[in-house]
Amino acid sequence: MRRIAVLLLVCYALPLWAQENLGEGNDRDPNTAIGLTLAMVYARFGIPESVYAVRGAEEWQDDVVFVYNDWDLYIYRDRVWQLGLKSAYGINLGDPGGVVSLTLGEGVQAYTGYLLYPLPSRSWPLQLRINLDAAGKVAAIFIYRSDF
Repeated sequence: MRRIAVLLLVCYALPLWAQENLGEGNDRDPNTAIGLTLAMVYARFGIPESVYAVRGAEEWQDDVVFVYNDWDLYIYRDRVWQLGLKSAYGINLGDPGGVVSLTLGEGVQAYTGYLLYPLPSRSWPLQLRINLDAAGKVAAIFIYRSDF
């Protein structure tokens, strides 16, 4: 029985080991979209499926959001500053919040209703934010410039 438990633990842990170097030299890493200009967004991803505006608490916090199949690009002035995602770094919408800490490992900071995880910086600091619903499940996933 103990051998089976150890085997199951190893099988479940294998996908987590691949998460060690998030964002380092991986072109498929979604945070590479942060900082793109509008021209670069159109060249790389084409015309968005839809576009909508998000009002912030103050005028300078207003965004235009380009909606694509796998993500939403939040644009301020002419650059992407935030991404809304369906999945990132092994985390999916609807996952239990406890899975986030297991998947990302050390560095996850827990707050009421959300979790934060610092990502490897490029030209600016980046954060992963996981919003949790009342049941403690992943309700939203964002990557954003934390200096913004």
